Amino acid sequence: MAWRGLEILRLLEGGGKITRDLVDALGMTKAGVRDACKRLAARGLLERYQGVYCITPAGREALVGGSEVLTGPRKGSCAERYKNSLRARAWRGLRIRRKVCLDDLLPLVQAAGATKEAERKTRQNLSNYLHALTEAGYLALLPRRGGPLRWLLTRDTGPCAPAWHKAGRTVTDANTGEVYPLRPVGEEAEHHV
Repeated sequence: MAWRGLEILRLLEGGGKITRDLVDALGMTKAGVRDACKRLAARGLLERYQGVYCITPAGREALVGGSEVLTGPRKGSCAERYKNSLRARAWRGLRIRRKVCLDDLLPLVQAAGATKEAERKTRQNLSNYLHALTEAGYLALLPRRGGPLRWLLTRDTGPCAPAWHKAGRTVTDANTGEVYPLRPVGEEAEHHV
């Protein structure tokens, strides 16, 4: 079902409404209306008082300004979906250690008692993720002095692991909401404001 936040705000522009009024006007379920209103209230666009939903000044501003009211994470909201994924564990390890090689992170991300094939896949996945973070400017590859490749964490934006979108060649930061296009290793990092 499509997000109906703007429609709800437009209906409330004419005055306060109870849930039943919104259900009838929008053809939504009661639960759907309540959920949408809860999200709008969390963003400060409407408020509920004694069972009546009313638009706030911020909600009116959103309508007048023609801004789109979106669902999903907002800039600066960290909504990590896979808290115990390989990448989330790797990110926590990077934030703790700051300088790492692949072998430093493997014990943190690998399942206990993994088969040789599972170990190989984990190593490859972790290596790809580290290279993507390097291309996005989160990590810097340290000079190699005869040992394994080592990385330095240069952009620590918060507790949620950056999400790598391989097909789109981007890394999305759940902590800031920024999307960074991947760049070839060795190219200067772009500044994202």
